[in-house]
Amino acid sequence: MTHHASNNFLFRSASDLIRIGRENDGGYLVSRSDIDHSDVLIGLGINDDWSFEKEFKELRSVEVYAYDASISYKTFLKQFIKSLTRIDNPKIAFSLIGTILSYHNFFSNSGNYHIQKFVGLDTDDERHCTLQEIFDHLTHQNIFLKIDIEGSEYRLLETLIAHQNRISGLVIEFHDTDIHLNPIRNFIKNFPLNLVHIHANNFAPIRASDGLPLALELTFSKHCASFKKPSLPHRLDMPNWRDKEDINLNINSLMNCL
Repeated sequence: MTHHASNNFLFRSASDLIRIGRENDGGYLVSRSDIDHSDVLIGLGINDDWSFEKEFKELRSVEVYAYDASISYKTFLKQFIKSLTRIDNPKIAFSLIGTILSYHNFFSNSGNYHIQKFVGLDTDDERHCTLQEIFDHLTHQNIFLKIDIEGSEYRLLETLIAHQNRISGLVIEFHDTDIHLNPIRNFIKNFPLNLVHIHANNFAPIRASDGLPLALELTFSKHCASFKKPSLPHRLDMPNWRDKEDINLNINSLMNCL
C-alpha cells in the first residue's frame, strides 16, 4: 500500500546505508561513513533493546552512553519475578531472562554506560537532564546520536542545531508528526547534515487526509560522499511491527507534507 508522505527540502539516499540493530522495531538505516568517523555513540531511549548500540560498537569501538530512566537491572528483575506467576505463559519469563543476561553482558563491559535519566526536560528532578548537559559533559567532537524518546525529541532540536559541528550522524524518530510539522520542517531546514533516509514506523497510524505517517524515522549524515535517488522503503528497511505491512512512502507527497 502506498501512502503519501514537494520538494521543500533536498532528500537524497546515502549510497552506503547499512542496517544497525535488531530486525523490525529497534533497527535503523545509517551511513557507514558516519559510523567510521564517530568517536562516541549516544543512545537516547533504549527500553529493553540495545541492539543498535551493540552492533554499532561491533563496527566501531567507541564509548556508548545509553540514557533511559525507565529501565534498570532491578526493573527487569522485578518483571521477571512477577512473570513467574504467569504459568499460562512461561515464554514471558524466558524472554526476561534473556533480557537480563543481555543487559548485564553489554553494560558490564568497559566503555558501555547506562545512565538512568530521561533526556529533554530542564527540571530539578534528578531523573532528568537536558541534551545540553550531555554535550557539556562530553569532550568528544564526533558524536553519533540515536534518539527515540517518545515525543521528548522536540525538546532537543534547538540543541542539536547548536551543536551541529560536533555531530557525525543522527537517527531520530519523530512522534505525533501531525501536530509537530512546523518544528520538524524547521529542523530539517536548519540542521546542516544531509537527510539520507526516511522510514515510517507502522506502529503509528496514518493521517487519512494526506497519508502523513504519524511516526517517522529520519537519518542524517555528515560524512556520506555518495548519494543516489531514493526509493522507499529501502531494500534494507523492515516494518517495525512485523505482522503488519511496511508503509510505502511516496517521496514527493511526503515532502509536500513536510
